[in-house]
Amino acid sequence: MTEKPKTGRPLSPNRCTHCVMVRFDDLEWDSLTRMMEKADESVKATFIKKLIFGKPFKVLTTDKSLAVYCAKLSEFFAQYRTIGVNYDLVVKELRANFTEKKAMTHLYKLEKATIDLAKVTADVKALSMQFDEQWSLKSR
Repeated sequence: MTEKPKTGRPLSPNRCTHCVMVRFDDLEWDSLTRMMEKADESVKATFIKKLIFGKPFKVLTTDKSLAVYCAKLSEFFAQYRTIGVNYDLVVKELRANFTEKKAMTHLYKLEKATIDLAKVTADVKALSMQFDEQWSLKSR
């Protein structure tokens, strides 16, 4: 087949003409399919060729802990905003409906609760920094 055909698909300079057949047992097949899923490869033949000839293939790992952490953090800060709105309402009601002595007593309790909330926020920030460091190490 030295002549160039006039129609059809152009000839490839490096045609794949040799075929090798491999049989796997159940354990090997499961292992192969898991490796293919990790590498996000859909064609078995190209995946096996990449493994044999040492071509690099990518392995993507998904960690759902980041998504869960972000969702919980969003919920936490939504509650924080709600507390801020309620804080303003409580202070307005204390000024309007209570005597100065009672209002000061309740404001003192509210101040202590606010300090505790600030400590919790500092702890959350520290945990977020720690989680960010761990996540950045995993992504490298």
